[in-house]
Amino acid sequence: MSVWQAIIVGIIQGLTEFLPISSSGHILIAERLLGVQSDLSFTLMLHVATLLAVCIVMRKELILLIRTPRRWGHVIVASLFSLGVIFALNPILDIALDGAMLPFAFLLTAALLLASGFRKPVKADISYFDAAIIGAMQGLAVIPGLSRSGSTISTSLLLGNEREKSVSFSFLLSIPIIIGSALLDIITTGLGSTPLLPLIFGFIAALISGYFAIKIMFKLTSAAYDGFAIYLIALSILMFINDYALHLF
Repeated sequence: MSVWQAIIVGIIQGLTEFLPISSSGHILIAERLLGVQSDLSFTLMLHVATLLAVCIVMRKELILLIRTPRRWGHVIVASLFSLGVIFALNPILDIALDGAMLPFAFLLTAALLLASGFRKPVKADISYFDAAIIGAMQGLAVIPGLSRSGSTISTSLLLGNEREKSVSFSFLLSIPIIIGSALLDIITTGLGSTPLLPLIFGFIAALISGYFAIKIMFKLTSAAYDGFAIYLIALSILMFINDYALHLF
């Protein structure tokens, strides 16, 4: 992988990790178009970059979480449900990770984004039941094309929670799942051999783009979510045409 390819993939990773359009789905498409494949060392660096971006933007919430152990419960419950769903999906993960389900998963993300715009907030705070459902949706988002941020935020909104609290909880949940997936990859696969310069530039690109993507998400309205949904529907149609007719990438 060259430096410029690493920068492109890093930017895509940082933006799509937090914008509700699926980082794994867009990385698969980018790698097809660029003719590259990320090894674990590069993927790990991108994960570290996005993790750092979350920690920088969410530093006040993280400090409050550390100082108030009773607040850990919602994150722990959601993370446990995420793990349960991921293990349940294990038999189909090989097919899903190859991108065979991309068009369908993009459509599901779009449907969630559109549906969430019709729900008004009716709750003061996220409950343990909400955390369990949101965590389960985060587990489903292991399927490329189903956005982790899009599915968790939309699910929280559909459960009647406020938009800002939904976004904040979604990003807090990303911390254990990013750490866990990175550790699992290291244990099961080992590190790759991407050269140092692409690693560095990919990391910087993912960190900067991820930071701004998180900032943007806190400012978005339901109308913006509709825009992302329309984009995903168009992308899904393109993927259907490519996968079943043109076979261009």
